[in-house]
Amino acid sequence: MKVTKENTGNLTAVLKIDIAQEDYTPKLEEQLKSYRRKANVPGFRPGQVPMGMIKKMYEIPLRAEIIEKAMSDAMYDYLDTEKVRIIGYPLANEEKTNIDWNTQKEFTFYFDIALEPEFEINLENIEETYYEIEPSEEMLDNFVIDIQRRFGQFSSPEAIEEADMVYGKIIEVDEEGNQKEGGIKEQTSIFIDKIAQKTIQKKFIGKQKDSEIIFNPSKAFPKVEDKALVIRLKNKEEVKDFNSDVKFVVSSISRIVPHELNEELFEKAYKGAEIKNPEAFRLRAKEDLSQTYKRETDTFFTNEITKKIVEQTAFELPDEFMKRWIASNSQGKLTVEEVQNNYQQYQDSLKWQLIESKLTEKYSIEITKEDVKEYLKEAVIKNYFPTLEDQTPEQENERMESIEGIAENMLKNQEQTKQVYEYLFDQKLTSTLLEKAKTTKKSVSVEEFTELVQNQIKK
Repeated sequence: MKVTKENTGNLTAVLKIDIAQEDYTPKLEEQLKSYRRKANVPGFRPGQVPMGMIKKMYEIPLRAEIIEKAMSDAMYDYLDTEKVRIIGYPLANEEKTNIDWNTQKEFTFYFDIALEPEFEINLENIEETYYEIEPSEEMLDNFVIDIQRRFGQFSSPEAIEEADMVYGKIIEVDEEGNQKEGGIKEQTSIFIDKIAQKTIQKKFIGKQKDSEIIFNPSKAFPKVEDKALVIRLKNKEEVKDFNSDVKFVVSSISRIVPHELNEELFEKAYKGAEIKNPEAFRLRAKEDLSQTYKRETDTFFTNEITKKIVEQTAFELPDEFMKRWIASNSQGKLTVEEVQNNYQQYQDSLKWQLIESKLTEKYSIEITKEDVKEYLKEAVIKNYFPTLEDQTPEQENERMESIEGIAENMLKNQEQTKQVYEYLFDQKLTSTLLEKAKTTKKSVSVEEFTELVQNQIKK
């Protein structure tokens, strides 16, 4: 078996793969003998079917299968051995390749390939701004209150206020306010401050246990997910179509009494930070609140600097080959004409893939299985196994063994593992871009950042 490469352009080449009869005959004969041993043909005992009959039944398709696999293995072995870096994958050259499986004994296959262009990336020459969102005092006040509520205590007041949660029975009613036959009748809970319409909120404010309030859930909770939680329907279409009024009968009222701003709260919220006064607590809370926007600011920064890198990194692509490859890779969803009409978008995407690959190699951006596992373990700890006070060493060992086992099982979910890998890779790429490029950090308000994002979308 022989593989040769002939350049057909600056960034294109054709691979010629010659397969002689002796390259495949031993494997073919071995497979035919195996077929003969297993063949179940009426009139013949197992293993006694004439080889001529076996060949007539199986030789041509079996030979094609063996040759195609051998050809593919030889082609990729050649690319690997010769360190030929290609874009996409080889495309069969149907004009040059003429195969007659019935008559030929020796075969020649031709494949077109696209060669990776040579280029250098100098992040040091790329300038970009990284926007850090500065929370407003009002946002910080609300965030501090949320922390106080998170570590507060529940009480059962007599009358409903805006920040309360109420429990009770929800009953579907007709236009006269009577219970609708066959309508919903469920135990549920409602957060008063989540009610969208103030006029409906006011119907609840001041009411006591056993009060009855009639309202329309579709108006109170415009979001389908919120409405579903209240009316307790699981079918999304049923939730969308539900527009009846309901009667809510209050069975109990629950209120969180916010934790006092003291050192006990500071330690609960930020364990080990040794925060001693409200000013230091607000400063730490401000840092925490800013971090909640980090994913959005990272994404914006990466999108902006990516465009600049693509614009400022000059290299050509084998465009005609890439158009064929994109159409082929779409598995019939795109025609060459459709690719042609939108090729600029594909071209930018292909360029970025090559640049990203070069950055990954140059700056050793790598995510390992252990990185993914550690991320999953941290997620498990945060959501299911927080550190408990006064744990014995034995309890801590049991806890860590449970976490390890759950993380190992999560790794078996390929889709989830892929998502975590991509998230961690994006984080590491963003960190590299921030470190290596000429980056200026600038504080902006939420409103200013929102405007920047909207302008980015319009471009």
